[in-house]
Amino acid sequence: MFIAEIKHRKIHFFLGVLAVAAAVTVWLTSSDSLAEFDSNTESQLLELEKKTNAELKKLEDDIRKTMKGLGFNVFLFPKGEELWQIKERGYSEQTMSQDSVHKLAESKIVTVNPLLPQLSRRIQWEEQNRSILLVGVEGQVPISHRSKKKPIMDPLAPGSINLGHDLHQSLGLKKGDTATLNGKDYLVAQTHPPRNFIDDGSAWIHLDEAQEIFDQKNQINAILALGCNCASIDRLGEIRSEISAILPDVQIIELGSSAMVRAEARNKAGDRARDSKQAILDNRKATRSERARFTSIITPLIAGGTFFALLYLAFSNVRERLPEIGTLRAIGVSHLKIGALLLGRAALLGLIGTFLAFIISIASSFTFPPITWVLTPLASAASAWLPTIYALTKDPVTILRHD
Repeated sequence: MFIAEIKHRKIHFFLGVLAVAAAVTVWLTSSDSLAEFDSNTESQLLELEKKTNAELKKLEDDIRKTMKGLGFNVFLFPKGEELWQIKERGYSEQTMSQDSVHKLAESKIVTVNPLLPQLSRRIQWEEQNRSILLVGVEGQVPISHRSKKKPIMDPLAPGSINLGHDLHQSLGLKKGDTATLNGKDYLVAQTHPPRNFIDDGSAWIHLDEAQEIFDQKNQINAILALGCNCASIDRLGEIRSEISAILPDVQIIELGSSAMVRAEARNKAGDRARDSKQAILDNRKATRSERARFTSIITPLIAGGTFFALLYLAFSNVRERLPEIGTLRAIGVSHLKIGALLLGRAALLGLIGTFLAFIISIASSFTFPPITWVLTPLASAASAWLPTIYALTKDPVTILRHD
């Protein structure tokens, strides 16, 4: 009877199938479009994050190289003399144990890294008949729990010397030459460009050799450090608070200008990356919101329109079939079978419409949830519920009285 009825009313049935297929297709493509949009957003953000991390790493290396000339920006000196005296002289006459730097390096400090212990004194360079600042250094000591980065100052080997700009320039010395300092020959390992009035008149040798010259074994008079990458309001206060808890007998000076240049440059790079990410998020959020709003309007309209279209087609089908239904009722066919016939036709219509939408989904590559095979025929059958009740409540005598 299904097949015979469909053949008899081909256009009627075909319109119902098209309505179901259109509704299912619009509903699924709308949902799929939002899901794909979200997936694309995630992909874009992931790609941006990878690109940003790579750029920040490169920028960090570039900034580190560019800022290398700024040197260390936090200086730790032993307590016992005024800071203005240390600044005026260029070094502290007080000393502290070399173990202090290792104690600091093995702590959980986060505001500075790395550390460079040094021992400096002003001496007379006999061969050149001039006074110089001689600085003993070895190599920087990284904080144990922090990542190891390329050193700001390369380690100085015993028997080698680094010369400030004024020294090598006036003495005509260059890298690889030999310089005699108070009777001992040193290989010139590095000649520095102009930096500041203290460094330009300084010479650097290995820390052990300086301690031997000054007769201060295992002693240092300064620890140089690189301040954290933070442009906070009380940056120096944070550094002092953390270091003082570990080394209470030190006083701290920070070269604010170079420190802030370093911190601000890195932070601005991070801010730009975060701004770019936020701009993408804002743009995608606005676009998604617009799409979701459109979907929330168009999908119910199409779904509602399809339901009423199927309801109209079902009523139309019942009205045309009233004589047939009256005849079946008159010969004793039960309400259940007639109801199953009408609702089954509507469910079959929904199933074929779903199959058509499934074919479209394969061709268009949008997601087709398996639950659609159940929901759509049920919704189609639901649209025929009222017409079925209408048909079953009509008295067959009333229906057939003119036949």
